[in-house]
Order: sequence, then structure tokens, then C-alpha cells
Amino acid sequence: MVKRAQANDTHAWECLIDRYARLVWSVVRSYGLLPHDAQDAEQTVWFNLAENLDRLRAPERVGAWLATTAHYECRKQMRLARRTAPTDPAFLERPGGGDPESLHIDAERARQVRRAIAGLSEPDRTVAALELYAPRAPAADVADFAGLESEQVAGIRRRVRRRLRRMLTDEYEWEGA
Repeated sequence: MVKRAQANDTHAWECLIDRYARLVWSVVRSYGLLPHDAQDAEQTVWFNLAENLDRLRAPERVGAWLATTAHYECRKQMRLARRTAPTDPAFLERPGGGDPESLHIDAERARQVRRAIAGLSEPDRTVAALELYAPRAPAADVADFAGLESEQVAGIRRRVRRRLRRMLTDEYEWEGA
């Protein structure tokens, strides 16, 4: 079946999926992931099989390969979930107290900052977002999350702050940004 799937036989692929879908599903479900994280892990397992099918050393052990890959992907999803604390978006939009005009100005400034961050390229965007939502995050955590070396974080933080200050001053005429 694997050999036929390697030759792009659609029916063989369907048979592989039918045969091993329950195995992958049960491994993923055993980790107790949130539904969307479980779906991501499951889809990644099948994607990895499609990408690595011709590299399998023992095609007869495709079931074991799928189970191992499912375990790996679930652990990866769990690591990612630990790093990102869910935040209610409504909370992020809520400015501090004050009169309606200052509330509006604060909300508009927050939108401008998020828009400016969205205009950055990676890894600057990730570092800027972390600075906004987790300003005291250790450099090692920022590096891990953004896929950087720890030594790069301080320089990127400075560069991001300068770029954002310049963008906000130029585009939105902020004074003393």
C-alpha cells in the first residue's frame, strides 16, 4: 500500500488514511489537547507523511512511524500552548478610564501601534508583539518564541523600538513617541 501511495496512487492514499486515521486520532486525543491544537497536530502528522513517504526506511512500519510522529507533534503543540497564554482580545482593546475623548484617543493609539507592528517583517513583528503584550519577558523566552539566538534579542528589541517610534512619528504624527 505504501509503495503504491509513493507512486501517487490516490486509492492507496485513501486506504492508508482509512487504515491509520483511528491510530493517529487516538494518539492525538490521548494528550488532551484543545480541539484546535489536536486538529493541528493531526493534520501535521498527515502532512509529514505526505512529505516523507518516499524517505521511509521501512514502509511496512508506517503505522509505528505515524504513532511516533503523532506523539512528537502533540508534545510540540503542548510546548507551544505553554508559551502562549490566551488573552481575551476584548481586554486588549479596553483603554484605561477617563473621559470619552481620551478613551477614543487611547483606543486609536493602540490600533496605530498594532497596525505599525503588523507592518514589520519577521522576526521584528514577533519581538514587537511580545514587547507589547509581555514587556518583561526574558530574552531566552523571546528568542525561543521568535526562533532567534538569545544574544540577538537585545539588539532586535532596540531596532524594533526605533523603527516603531519612527513609524508612529512619521505616519501618525505622534510627538515624543
